[in-house]
Amino acid sequence: MTTTSLKSINALGLAGLSFGIGYVLGSRKFSYIFSTKRGNEKAQHEAKDETFSWNKRAKDPKPPASSEAWVEVYDEPRHFVEMDNEFCRVIRFRFPPKDKTLFHRHSVDSFFVFFNSTRVRNEQQGCPVHEFEIEAGNASGACYCTEPIIHRISNLGPNWMHGLDVEIKSLKTKEYKVKPLKDTKNIRLIFDNYTKGGKRMRVYMLSIPTGETVKDLSLSFPKLCMCYKGGKLKVNSAGGTKEITRYRGTYWWNGDPFEGSITNTGDAEYKVMIAEWH
Repeated sequence: MTTTSLKSINALGLAGLSFGIGYVLGSRKFSYIFSTKRGNEKAQHEAKDETFSWNKRAKDPKPPASSEAWVEVYDEPRHFVEMDNEFCRVIRFRFPPKDKTLFHRHSVDSFFVFFNSTRVRNEQQGCPVHEFEIEAGNASGACYCTEPIIHRISNLGPNWMHGLDVEIKSLKTKEYKVKPLKDTKNIRLIFDNYTKGGKRMRVYMLSIPTGETVKDLSLSFPKLCMCYKGGKLKVNSAGGTKEITRYRGTYWWNGDPFEGSITNTGDAEYKVMIAEWH
């Protein structure tokens, strides 16, 4: 599976911030509590976007025909709504080999990142059953607002199925013509595409080998950062110098521009996926 194929991720139908989110892997205990009760669905899950009405989840297309019982992705027990702000909703999916999800529906444009490699079976209603490999460190997207799906994912192994489904709720501009960052030794574009509603999805991978420093790093856009390989860092910016430890599978939202340098002071390569907002 390539990182730039929007068509392939539609075939897969795969599901799937403030610093230091306190999520405990494998449980529903985390520092940000979000209700998924049906009575709060409108307030909790409907995109709040005063700029473009096309981005409201209230305009969700009619669900596809279903011959089996299904739930919304927010209510699927192997999916965890961990963060919900005006820009995005982050849903973690995590389950072991030989386990499978319930049939569930996706209806909001999303991109996905994966922390583990494994093999899965996708049973999407109205489509042939499909088996494929998931590659760790990969990213892709799907146009669920215009093409909602109901599917079930089985983890065939050998590893845990683990990643993030990031729903795109709000963008400040529909015609986004800003050029992506140039690929360098340390940063490269791993996904760049539009949804059918015109929303841009762009994800970078920042890699810093142990002992190295990335100088003159400029990230002027709001961003969701998702740690693929953790490490110890020294971050220098206009706000001063900070010592930070990042852990694999964690993430954070940062709406402010970043100008400065990052040094990897740990004993292993540090990698973080950075989603660009506009």
